[in-house]
Amino acid sequence: MLCPCIASSFPCNVSCLCLMLELFTVTFLIFFFFSGCLIEQLTAEKYECMVCCEAVRVMAPVWSCQSCFHVFHLNCIKKWARSPASQAHDGSEGWRCPACQNVAFRAPNSYMCFCGKVTNPEWQRSEIPHSCGDLCGKKRTAADCSHPCNILCHPGPCPQCPAFVTKSCICGRTRYKQVRCSQSVAIRCEQVCNALLNCGEHTCAQVCHSGQCKLCQLSVHQVCYCGAGSRTVSCGTDKDSFDGSGYFSCQKPCGKVLDCQIHTCQQVCHAGSCQSCLRSPKLVRSCPCGQTPLSKLMELGYPERRSCADPIPSCSKTCGKPLPCGSNDIIHMCEKLCHEGICGPCFLTSTVKCRCGSKTKVCNGPCFSLADEFTCEKRCNKKRFCGRHKCGELCCVDVEHKCSLICGYKLNCGLHRCQELCHRGNCQPCWQTSFDELTCYCGETVLYPPIPCGTKPPECKNPCTRQHECDHPVFHNCHSEEKCPPCTYLTKKWCMGMHEVRNTRRPSVHTRGLFHCI
Repeated sequence: MLCPCIASSFPCNVSCLCLMLELFTVTFLIFFFFSGCLIEQLTAEKYECMVCCEAVRVMAPVWSCQSCFHVFHLNCIKKWARSPASQAHDGSEGWRCPACQNVAFRAPNSYMCFCGKVTNPEWQRSEIPHSCGDLCGKKRTAADCSHPCNILCHPGPCPQCPAFVTKSCICGRTRYKQVRCSQSVAIRCEQVCNALLNCGEHTCAQVCHSGQCKLCQLSVHQVCYCGAGSRTVSCGTDKDSFDGSGYFSCQKPCGKVLDCQIHTCQQVCHAGSCQSCLRSPKLVRSCPCGQTPLSKLMELGYPERRSCADPIPSCSKTCGKPLPCGSNDIIHMCEKLCHEGICGPCFLTSTVKCRCGSKTKVCNGPCFSLADEFTCEKRCNKKRFCGRHKCGELCCVDVEHKCSLICGYKLNCGLHRCQELCHRGNCQPCWQTSFDELTCYCGETVLYPPIPCGTKPPECKNPCTRQHECDHPVFHNCHSEEKCPPCTYLTKKWCMGMHEVRNTRRPSVHTRGLFHCI
């Protein structure tokens, strides 16, 4: 479809250029209304300085804020900038504009025209007050506009750029001619984006859009490095981890055949090639215990190793490797002759302490392993962190002694109990909340949700509407208590002998003060 408002053959997106022209017209009218009123008031000397509340004369030096464009007397704004009231609230350097509170770091010190090119401009009756009468030339507010302001030096903001330029749509595939330079409405075409997605294989199927393309939503099947495991994930997941055979580690033993073609890799599933066999003749240079080089053993007549399957010659010396046993300060050594494989068992005697250190244990062959711990039967009598319960654990090594019991105390609402672990201090407020309205007895006063558990009904200033035992006027307000207070209406009553009627307004010895209706 062709746009009827411009002479262009490029496609229009229904709300594109016509809307831009409409917005430009509105903003241009707003500029002339604001700047026109400002020029009219300055010329008629009806514009007031916000600091001294006096009229700004056409011959008086002024200063204009570049953020809100308010005009002040130069002397007034100098005094304001030096006063403590103008300092920034966050304590940083600079001073605040009295009108817009914009923080400026440069103090006003000279009388400049509105465009800032002329110092101490001379006023001509045919020109705008405080203006140099030359072209403004300031940079416009639009970030991508390179055209300077082309109207005479003026107060207020510069109007939007009226020039027509060629701009691209958001995706950059279509270029539009005769578009206002100052328009900020994003231009969208109706073509598919087709940009390469994060996976590097598929393209974006969205219509012209802003920002980055969405992640690829397709699912792919991936295998681990060793080939034993697999998973289904979104396309592009662990793309950079691919080593030529897999994408992730399954955390199981690799199991691939090593370069010796005899043994298998015992490492956790890993990327890249496996290490060389640890029994390779190139890597093994000494006997199993490590005390004698193989070169000396070969001089004594031992055969040379040709492959990893050949046995490693023994030097016939005592192994001497440390064992995982012994006492806390004594380590036992392997007493077997130089050998391959795991050392042990140890048949020496060891003395070890329990984990809390209160008791010791003597072990006779096989020796006790330092990796294992035994516990004594001593029960801990220290108080737990809550300060109410004792620990009671056997062979306790805990430092904080946290309590594992439930608190169970009633919360402030009086309805629920604390479900947290036993603790010090007061319990937390009840976390339960009601989403029903809470009203007084008569229903006139309402509390709206959310209402914390245990909240009392609101106080009501209306008279109580409950049914009372007497028919006297009610003098108390609506309340949430079950029983109403006693009636305080003054009445006449018979004496105890039923001889005469006494008025409660005239208390005597027999009446004993006011009578209350029962």
